[in-house]
Amino acid sequence: MRALAVTALLWGVTAMAQATPQVTVMTTVPVTGTAMDQVVASVVDTGVHRGGTLTVTLRILAASGAVLAQVTGPVSEGAPLRLSVRAPSAAGVRAQLVLPMNRDPLGVGFLVLERWDPPSPPVEPPIACRIPRTGDPIGGTSEPTTGEPFKCVMEIRAP
Repeated sequence: MRALAVTALLWGVTAMAQATPQVTVMTTVPVTGTAMDQVVASVVDTGVHRGGTLTVTLRILAASGAVLAQVTGPVSEGAPLRLSVRAPSAAGVRAQLVLPMNRDPLGVGFLVLERWDPPSPPVEPPIACRIPRTGDPIGGTSEPTTGEPFKCVMEIRAP
């Protein structure tokens, strides 16, 4: 009877794990600067209008991985999602985007990270990572791409 109970418990946990929807997480490489720099992360759809809206979570992460700022909201053509915060130190900050597995509503989506010292305008080009469409292969976890300005790591996770 005990073995049956343990088997039923394990089956239930396995079934729950399989039912958990997966998400795609895209994270930029760290960008260093000076303390109190302005950091802006954006999700923008620059493609031809597809008539859809995608709800995403956008975060700005400290070098330690702590979340400095977070917002969840819709993105569509002409309606980007932006998040801004002051960098607590010179250490690298990253933008992180949590997407549902179905990314089809985006035509040509980008995750963009900018860091600069106001009031001066940014002198470094922003990091811009193209968001792959649902059918595009990302192969689980991929290494940052080598070409400029595309520098992101993508992985599939349970939320």
